[in-house]
Amino acid sequence: MSPSTSQSSHALHVAIIGGGFCGVMTLVNLLKSAIKPLHITLIHKDELMAKGVAYATYSNKHVLNVEARNMSAFPDQPDHFVKWCIQSGTCTQYTADELPFQYLSRNIYGQYLSEVYRDALIHLPHHVNVYFTHSEATDMQQEGDHYRIFCRDGSSVLAHKVVIATGNHLPGHNAMNGMDGLSSRLYFPNPWNEESVTGLDNQSPVCIIGTGLTMVDVVLGLHEKNFQNKIYALSPKGFNILAHRPHHPQREILDELAPPYELDKLFQLFRKFVHKAWQHGESGETVVDAVRSKTPEIWQSLELKDKQRFMSHVRHLWGVARHRLPGTIHTQIQQLIENGKLEIIAGRILDAYEENGLLTLKIRRRKEQQEEKLHVARVINCTGPQTDITKFNSLLFQNLIKRELILADDMRLGIHANVEGSIIQKDGRPSRQLFTLGSLLKGRLWESTAVPELRNQAKQLAELLIREN
Repeated sequence: MSPSTSQSSHALHVAIIGGGFCGVMTLVNLLKSAIKPLHITLIHKDELMAKGVAYATYSNKHVLNVEARNMSAFPDQPDHFVKWCIQSGTCTQYTADELPFQYLSRNIYGQYLSEVYRDALIHLPHHVNVYFTHSEATDMQQEGDHYRIFCRDGSSVLAHKVVIATGNHLPGHNAMNGMDGLSSRLYFPNPWNEESVTGLDNQSPVCIIGTGLTMVDVVLGLHEKNFQNKIYALSPKGFNILAHRPHHPQREILDELAPPYELDKLFQLFRKFVHKAWQHGESGETVVDAVRSKTPEIWQSLELKDKQRFMSHVRHLWGVARHRLPGTIHTQIQQLIENGKLEIIAGRILDAYEENGLLTLKIRRRKEQQEEKLHVARVINCTGPQTDITKFNSLLFQNLIKRELILADDMRLGIHANVEGSIIQKDGRPSRQLFTLGSLLKGRLWESTAVPELRNQAKQLAELLIREN
């Protein structure tokens, strides 16, 4: 349902499109911040709220890659998640001293977010009304000083302000574009769907495109479904994933980080402190951890040409350093590699087509001229979420782009917006009615996908929405 026009005329009405972490935590923070009458409509096609794709996984073996102590949904209550784990009795296998340093199941975190959401609604302020539209938003247009959002079920929502919080979108198909295999029933474009790892026998191997964290989830899922044949994981660089290891903060680099930021100078500085870390028996990725709080500032200051060079030459190395595995999961993956059950391939797919009930992949390994063929029962796309909004398989985004209500940022990593989340209009000015956050701000902030960043964005955006009323 939606608030009536008469109700809306007496109170700010905020519509939030998306019911994952960003959408729900924006709602929760609005409830905490609101001091005047407020209507909120949450538009989400599923009944399941708060968890999104990340925290409603099909396997309890899919774990967070951030320690529990850093996973509070509230930046001003850093131990909120750990306290919830203790009080809810969901992690009794750990002592109170051990728990903060554990990498817990993502499903447990989903339960936590659901409870945060339910608790916020139970304690709903008397001057706030919350409405729900369980349908997919497909279009939006301006009507006077409001925006009307149209949904697939024929309903619509009229709001003063709109937050686009749709989260991660399905991976793109760059690795197999134009190939017959793209339309094959043996190609699975959604690695987060349980169907991607079910229904296999052990007669033929499987190929995963991508060698990052999503690949690890799929490998774990395949083995949980008792798949015993070989798994190939292929990407252009073929980097192996690193493990989280205990380390001392390498914060000395912060003393030398200062604007103006230029990629060449930054690279030299990183090399210097990585070598220092090695001399002290530490791993180089700890230097990347040390500058995490400065990353948005650095990214915003870089010239476009430096950002483009970073994406071409450094992005993969940065990703390996930033997105690491809990030690136990890393050990499992390494054992599979050592046993020949998992092979990481640096290379590219040249062609893909069905042949004799299998998918034939014609590939070329990196730095080799000879082509080879892989005959696999399935190809699963784990290349990571598509970031170019012009390529989203989404009627909403197609219509928003057509109406010029949103534009892609210069790097095509998300929506063109400012650091606060105000969407930049076609005249170059920030909108006072359209906002975004989360992965859609990656082009502006670069680091905009993990809970430690997203919880701050949700809180700050909620305060902005209330403040500018």
